[in-house]
Amino acid sequence: MLRDVRLQENVSSVAKVGRRAAAAFVALSLVSGCGGHPKGVMTPVALAQPSNASQVDMLVATTRQPSGDPATLFSGERSPTLSMTDVAVSIPSDSRRAPGTVQWPRKLPPNPETDFAVTRVREMASEDEARTWFRAHNKGGHVLLFVHGFNNRYEDGVFRLAQIVHDSGAQATPMLFTWPSRARVFDYNYDKESTNYSRTAL
Repeated sequence: MLRDVRLQENVSSVAKVGRRAAAAFVALSLVSGCGGHPKGVMTPVALAQPSNASQVDMLVATTRQPSGDPATLFSGERSPTLSMTDVAVSIPSDSRRAPGTVQWPRKLPPNPETDFAVTRVREMASEDEARTWFRAHNKGGHVLLFVHGFNNRYEDGVFRLAQIVHDSGAQATPMLFTWPSRARVFDYNYDKESTNYSRTAL
């Protein structure tokens, strides 16, 4: 009987330790969810010629506040005006990456032969300029509009849409709408309100 009681106590202690370890692992995963790669990858780099990389052109609309830094372009704060930008992203050859993955650079500047890399950034001065861009990139009148979720930087949405377009082979004009996310796990309420703030612009 005494042996059974001690065995139950030991099992209970192990279970508590296991639960604490699992909780710590989940917390660590949440905090480090967007980690593991350099931040600020929006500065354009030149493509070597010839290059095995392919390129995705997209129109990015955002209600984020401009950051004033060409490496990030936009912050997670809210802007009263909609900004639109022509962005091109090069993607390394399929032999260098697995489908469905974003090949983040390990260091900056990125190498277009092995990493996703921004090759062009051009701010649109007006909606008319954006319409002109759309006419030049029109693919049968079809649009692939991507809206990211919680805990995303500007660059996260840009690279993910480039990956989706490239891997799916979608015959549609790529457009990204990125709303002000602070890209921090504990700012969920701010992000949630940012989605409501951005509805009219979308």
